[in-house]
Amino acid sequence: MIFRWLTGAANLLARVAASPRARAVLGCAVVIAVLWIAFGALHEILAELSWSDVRADLARISTMRILSSVALTIISYIVLTGYDVVSLRIIGRSIGYGTAALASFTSYIFSHNFGFAALTGGAARLRIYGRRGLSFGEVAQIMTMTGVTFWMGVLLLIGIGLVALPGTLAIGSWHASFCQQAAVGVLILAVLTGYLVLLHRRAGCAVRVFGWTLILPSLSTAGVQFLLAAVDLIVVTAALFVLVPGLQMSAFPLMVIAYLIAFLSGLLAHAPGGVGVFEAVMLLTLPQVDRATLLAALLLFRFIYYLVPLTIGIFMFASHEVHVRTAIPKPSGASAITDAQDS
Repeated sequence: MIFRWLTGAANLLARVAASPRARAVLGCAVVIAVLWIAFGALHEILAELSWSDVRADLARISTMRILSSVALTIISYIVLTGYDVVSLRIIGRSIGYGTAALASFTSYIFSHNFGFAALTGGAARLRIYGRRGLSFGEVAQIMTMTGVTFWMGVLLLIGIGLVALPGTLAIGSWHASFCQQAAVGVLILAVLTGYLVLLHRRAGCAVRVFGWTLILPSLSTAGVQFLLAAVDLIVVTAALFVLVPGLQMSAFPLMVIAYLIAFLSGLLAHAPGGVGVFEAVMLLTLPQVDRATLLAALLLFRFIYYLVPLTIGIFMFASHEVHVRTAIPKPSGASAITDAQDS
C-alpha cells in the first residue's frame, strides 16, 4: 500500500516536472503559500508591538549609526561587483571594470527589490553585457557563476555557524539540539570540501548542468569566490547590526546566521525584496533582541540597503540606455540628408 502510494506520488511529480505550465502553477502556489504564512506570522508579531515604541526606537538610532550603515552598504555593493569580475574571468571574457560594476550593481538592486532574480537581474545584465558583444549563453554563464559564488559564501558561513554556535537553528519556540545542527553543519562543510576536490581534479573543464555548459574555476579562483561572498554577507549584516542600539559584538555571529536564513527565505518566496518574509524571519530567529528595536532597525535598513540604491540604480541604468542610444551612429544616408537640410 505504502509502496503504491509512493509510486503514484513519484509519477505525479514526474508529470509536474515535465510540464512547464504545471511547474509555473506549482511555483506560484508555493510562493503564495510562503507569503501567506510569512505575512500571517508577521501580523501576529506586530500585533504584540506598539508602533509608538517602534517610532521611539527609530528616533534613538543616531546619525553616526546611520552613516556607518550607509558606508557598509556602499562597501557591500562594491564587493558584489567582484562577483561579476570573477565570473567574467572564469568564462575568459575581458570586460572593463566599469561595465562589470554597472551590470552587477543594476542587476542586484533590481533583483533585490523586485524578486525573480533570473528575470529582473538577468535582463539588466543581458542589456549591458550584450552591448559589449557577449552572447546570451555567456551572460547566462555569468549569472550562474555569480549565483554559485553567492551560495558558496552562504553555505560556508551557515556550515561554520551551525558547528560553532549552539542554538543557531531556532525559530520562535522551536529549536534543534546542538548535535542535530552540528551534524547539518558538518554535512554542508563536507559538500563544500567535495566541491573543492572536484575543482582540484577538473579545474578549467566544461560540465553540463541542466542543459547549460559551465566552466569549472581553478582552486585559487574558488578561494576568491569564497572570500568575496563571505565578506559581502558579513558586511551587509554589519550594515543592519549597527542600526540596533545596545547590541554587544557577541551577538553578531548569531545575527549573521539569522540574516542568511531570513534573506534566503525571502529569496525562495520570490517576494519583492523579500518584504514581509525577511522581517518576519528576522524577528523570529532573534527572540533575544527587543522586537520594537529590531523592527525599527529593519525598516531603516530596508530604506538604506534597498530603496536608496534602487533609486540610484534606476538613474544609472536609464543614463546608460540614453548614452547608448545617442552614441549609435546614424546611417550614411540619413547623415547626408541631415547635412543637406542643415545647409
